[in-house]
Formats: sequence, C-alpha cells, structure tokens
Amino acid sequence: MNYSKQRTIAEECTLEGVGVHSGENASLTMKPSEVGGISFRRVDMDGSPEIPANLESVVGTDHGTSLGSGSATVLTVEHVMAALGVAGIDHVILELSGCELPILDGSFRSYLDAISEAGIVELDAPAEVVRVQKTLAVNVPTGASYVATPSENLRISATIDFEHPDIGRQFGSFDISEEVFRREIAPARTFGFHEDAEELRARGLAQGASLDNTIVLDANGVINDGLRFGDEFLRHKVGDLIGDLALIGGRLEGHIVSERPSHEGNIALARKLND
Repeated sequence: MNYSKQRTIAEECTLEGVGVHSGENASLTMKPSEVGGISFRRVDMDGSPEIPANLESVVGTDHGTSLGSGSATVLTVEHVMAALGVAGIDHVILELSGCELPILDGSFRSYLDAISEAGIVELDAPAEVVRVQKTLAVNVPTGASYVATPSENLRISATIDFEHPDIGRQFGSFDISEEVFRREIAPARTFGFHEDAEELRARGLAQGASLDNTIVLDANGVINDGLRFGDEFLRHKVGDLIGDLALIGGRLEGHIVSERPSHEGNIALARKLND
C-alpha cells in the first residue's frame, strides 16, 4: 500500500444486498471525490445526512463496527473500509440506501473487485502516512490484546483461539499489500456458531445471516460446503482488523501483533495509534 499520492475511484459503482444484522435490503453507490476523505451518505433519510468514516464516528462494536452522526447510523462498515484501505482510496462518497452495508457473500472480495472495476485516479496531494513510532500495547477487558511496533510497511500477525475443534488456535502473519489482500484475505468469509443464532436474533442481530453469506458451525463442524482456506476464520479476523484500522485515515505503517482480535479491541488500538 505504498501509494505516494492520494487516490479516489474513477467511476461510480453500485453493490446491492442484504445486511447481515438488520436483514434489510441495501444499496451502496461509491462516487468519486477529490476532497473530504471517506464519508457515508444516508440517501434514504431526509436531508441525506453524512457520516465521516473516522474514529470519532464510531458508535458501536458489537459483532461489527457501526458509525453514526446524530440520528443517522451505518452498520457493519469494516468490509468496505478494508477494501478501500488496501486500495489506497483516500476520498470517496459512499451513498447508502439502508441502515447497513450489504454483506454480499460475507467476504471482502466483492468490495475490492468493485473498486478495481471502477478504476483508480491518482490525485495531486501526497498521501498521508501514519507511522508507528514506538512500541505500544493495547488490552481490552474482553480478551483482545495488541502490540504495535515500527515497520516500513503494514504487517499483521494475529492469533485466534476458539473452543470449537474446527477452529482451535490459528496463527497467521501477512505483509499487507493490495495484491496480498486480494489473494490471501479478501475471499475469507465471516463466521458464526449455530448455537448462538437464537440469542443473536433475540438481540436484533444476525437477521440476514445465511449459509450464502456466513460460515456456520455446529457441534458436528462446518455446515457450509467447505472452506476457502483451512484457516479462513483467522484470515477473516485479519481483514476485519484492517478495515477497522482504516478508520484512522491515511496509510498505516507498522507491525500489528494481535491475540484474539475483536472489533472493540481493533478500535481501541486504532485510537491509541491515532493519539
């Protein structure tokens, strides 16, 4: 992601689908912009209120990262933010009709493909770079922990640990570039456990989850027809981390080592890096 200039997309592109938590249909249109950063625009609401895609707008991290401004909110932004981040997009207007981003197939791939198909325009202004200057650590009470150290590029090393035997303890380390992300991370889908479905739906979550957009595990294993990677669960968590860190803005340079990353922890780390 060593793009020296700021960038936007060349043409509009639209993606449509259901929100994994809301269960509501939504349409997202990405529009080029040369200034203003990345911003969501709720075109289904009176006045089309805008929500800047930054850390100040974060209003929730329960099973996804949500942004809000006033009465307007946008749920589950991490997939599109990861794709925009690795593509080096600094300015774009994201017009959303609906309260939540489409989950599509549960991975990051469709968002990255749409950005690539729209094309990239390099702008005159130099890209902003956020560099990890010294070692720092972040821990959250729910168990996620992070250490960030200086590095010339963005590297993510992560470990996840689940009791389910089909997941267990998984570790991976990735030097993040658009090419590596496209090949190693983007196809990885979100996942959940069948035993949690009733409780999540009672809380208004997972209303749109299905085998078409979520890897579902029960006591016997993965219900879906196989995995895209043996460690697809880990890779998806790495993608979520990249998407949450993209809310910092600019190009992040550093080595992030994470144990049991979560959206809550990811945002806590992003805020620490942004201090």
